[in-house]
Amino acid sequence: MNIQALYDGYLKEREELAYFMRRLYEQSLTTCSGGNLSVKTPTGHILITPSALDKGRIQGNQIGMISPEGENLTPQLKTSIETEMHLRVYEARPDVKAIVHAHPVTATSFTAMKAPILTTLTAEAYAVLGIPAWAEYALMGTSKLAMIVAERIATSNIVLLENHGVLAAGPTLLKAFDRLEVLEAAAKMTLYAHMMGGPSPIDAERLEELNRFKAGKAAPASK
Repeated sequence: MNIQALYDGYLKEREELAYFMRRLYEQSLTTCSGGNLSVKTPTGHILITPSALDKGRIQGNQIGMISPEGENLTPQLKTSIETEMHLRVYEARPDVKAIVHAHPVTATSFTAMKAPILTTLTAEAYAVLGIPAWAEYALMGTSKLAMIVAERIATSNIVLLENHGVLAAGPTLLKAFDRLEVLEAAAKMTLYAHMMGGPSPIDAERLEELNRFKAGKAAPASK
């Protein structure tokens, strides 16, 4: 296999990955050195943002490529510290084709407080996110953290990493990015609701209605 030709063939995907990394930074959802994004290609190779680069200025030619077995096929770029976590998530969830891992301030604050982010305050947040999963603390960049997150991703497309950050997964990069963005909005709403006198989540009956709606079993009522 000609690795350079394969890498060159994914130019569009690399540019899109760099674009979403810059967008993540521009929206203050991560820092210039934090976070990592990846996509799984049809060949099973992983395109992933590397370490030691300014995430606010990253370009498509600075996106790394990893083999399905985890070999760095772009040795001129330093692999992300969380490469194994991305690989384990893809193994655990074959339907996942994109991952966004970042440290949005409000949502990450909730992971530091070990407090739940209420995704049931609005219908949109619940429809997009469901109930996030929780990953117990493990040192960043370790196999232990990768294994914990891979286990938790089985129950949700969002994993809150204790005292660390957030991982969002999806069938596309846009979907994964949207889930992280909506989660940060839900975290802000949770905080504001507590400050304004206490949250009032959607009740169980309405949540069940939303579950049927998400499953395509119920149409929204006409206005």
